[in-house]
Amino acid sequence: MKKGTRILLIAGALLVLVLVAGALSSLVLLPVWDSESSASSGQVVPGTSSQPSAATHSLASAGSANSSEPQGLSVSGEGRASAAPDMAVLGLGVSAKASTVSAANSQAQGAMTALLDSLKAHGIQEKDIQTSGLSINPEYDYLNNEQVLTGYRVSHMLQVKVRDIDRVGEVIDEAVQAGGDLLQIQSISLTIDDTTALRSQARQKAVADAQATAEELAALAGVTLGDPTYITESNSTPYTQAYSYDRSVSYSAEAAPATEISPGELEVVVYVQISYTIE
Repeated sequence: MKKGTRILLIAGALLVLVLVAGALSSLVLLPVWDSESSASSGQVVPGTSSQPSAATHSLASAGSANSSEPQGLSVSGEGRASAAPDMAVLGLGVSAKASTVSAANSQAQGAMTALLDSLKAHGIQEKDIQTSGLSINPEYDYLNNEQVLTGYRVSHMLQVKVRDIDRVGEVIDEAVQAGGDLLQIQSISLTIDDTTALRSQARQKAVADAQATAEELAALAGVTLGDPTYITESNSTPYTQAYSYDRSVSYSAEAAPATEISPGELEVVVYVQISYTIE
């Protein structure tokens, strides 16, 4: 064998020995774990996860979901109480048109003074008279497709509370006499000034309605009804629009001699929602 070949063989053998020695030095002896004792002591066993198993996680999630769902029995109830209205709210005022703003305003304020005197003469207190609108606007007409100024309109509107419902027609008739052709009536609404007693009656009926429904449901489901744990209430405001008038229409003193108002009845409605425990 040639000398060069022997040298290569010796070098290769030495390289193999170096690689084997390196591999042996990297080996680590792993300890032997007792899975039972480790589990009981709370230690983590190598090769196992510290997280709960899939079955355990699923149960926990189900428990969390169940705790967020409504518990017990939830019902709603409705109660109603009615009575005749005892107050009217009038939307009325005056509107005047003239060639100048000053002239229109003078006419409107003269009619407004007469209207206010009429209201006060019928016992309407100042606290029940409130300005709801005041406007000054130019008015135009169109001739041959051209805009032509025809004058200026001044309007002064009031909101008036008439607390004697039997005198509403009389108040309106006197307002027509006072305001003349400049009078405007926007609306008449009927309401109940103090609904405290009616709401209390409706509330009692609503709670009784909810309680009866809950007892019936519990009996049908074969469970025992417990104490209420949650109660909410909402209600409606009694209000009626008895008449509605076009603002652009004026009512002159030659109108019907007597205005009749039919008050009818208004209804207060209370809604409750109650949740109960069940056993």
